[in-house]
Amino acid sequence: MKPKNNLTTRKESAVMSSLNISSQAHIASQSVILGDVTIGADSSVFYYAVVRGDESSITIGKRSNIQDNSTVHVDYGFPTVIGDDVTVGHNCVIHGCTIGDASLIGMGSTILNGAKIGKHCLIGAGSLVTQNTVIPDGMLVIGSPAKVKRPLTEEEIQSIYKNAADYVALSAAQFE
Repeated sequence: MKPKNNLTTRKESAVMSSLNISSQAHIASQSVILGDVTIGADSSVFYYAVVRGDESSITIGKRSNIQDNSTVHVDYGFPTVIGDDVTVGHNCVIHGCTIGDASLIGMGSTILNGAKIGKHCLIGAGSLVTQNTVIPDGMLVIGSPAKVKRPLTEEEIQSIYKNAADYVALSAAQFE
């Protein structure tokens, strides 16, 4: 489709600006991706999700998934970095923060500017991680405001990897 005002439609998704999306990524129709955005191989952006790198950059690693109705955004001076094997559940707001590899952000959670989520973390559904909060590696975090509850077990960490792998397979089947 011919670009109009620096806006191109691809698979009914609005795509604009400085995009670096792997040819192996899976992008659902009706999602919106714009601005300075990089998405790694085997990652997916599901229906009605918005990934908007208009004020800073967004980087999504490999095998990560942004589920339906979630918003990934930035602020000036607050890029968003999402590692490899990360699951962002339905209806989340991920804003100007860093999420380490193999972490799971539960449905309806909000992560605010400057927050740093370590690798192998599980943020419980509906949690609010406030601005500049630092979560160490391997923790279960729940609540509003979010509090560290305990270390994750090895079995729980492995289930995060399995969840990410399941979404790689699901998105490959749905979006081909």
